[in-house]
Amino acid sequence: MRGIRAISIDPAARSIAAIEISPETRSLSDFFGERPMVALRLPKGDALLTAVREYGEAFTVGGSRPLVGPALIVGHRSAPGERASARIALADVVTMVRWTSIQKPPQPELPPPPGEVRVIVIDPELGIIEERVIAAHMPAADRLLGSPHDRHIRLPTGDYLLSAKTDRDYRWQSRYGDANLFGRCVIVGHDRTTDYFADVAIRVEHLRKRVEFRGPDDKVWVRYADREAMDAPAAAE
Repeated sequence: MRGIRAISIDPAARSIAAIEISPETRSLSDFFGERPMVALRLPKGDALLTAVREYGEAFTVGGSRPLVGPALIVGHRSAPGERASARIALADVVTMVRWTSIQKPPQPELPPPPGEVRVIVIDPELGIIEERVIAAHMPAADRLLGSPHDRHIRLPTGDYLLSAKTDRDYRWQSRYGDANLFGRCVIVGHDRTTDYFADVAIRVEHLRKRVEFRGPDDKVWVRYADREAMDAPAAAE
């Protein structure tokens, strides 16, 4: 397959050169490392392709907005999945391009992470839903969970519900909404601004009204509140 003529623009090297590439549009992803986008439409059907970049060395073409990163000028679509050679002259591109750069704005300094946070433990085997205070990091959450967490669920409150991997024969379960969970779970809060752990947002009272348990001998789900009521007479005896 014969190649097509394209014009490469590299603002990092400040170079503009005519090159030969494959006419197949899928090969352009190999050039950019990702699927490129059409940043500018040029005369005679040519297109200027770039990858999505926010900051770094950049250039303008004839007074356009700054375009960050390397680019290719290719011709019109000649067939499905193929491009034709660029028709614009290399000398014309050289006269139109101006080099510039886009600097990443300074990031605000983050506050120090909290030392401790409130979390909620749900344990169907012990029949508990209660708050605990732990150090504000994942190892502390995993220790409370009893093993490294295997998966997590993002709750509408922004909290994360962590659960550990259990054996197939394990039958102590809890259910919250559409989520069926095996074994102990820990709910931790999350600060979206800093990405730190935070005090859990969901309330214990809310969970105690909605979480249900089921043990290995239970044929139906039992609400936390109902289980508490059943356990109370046994405790009194």
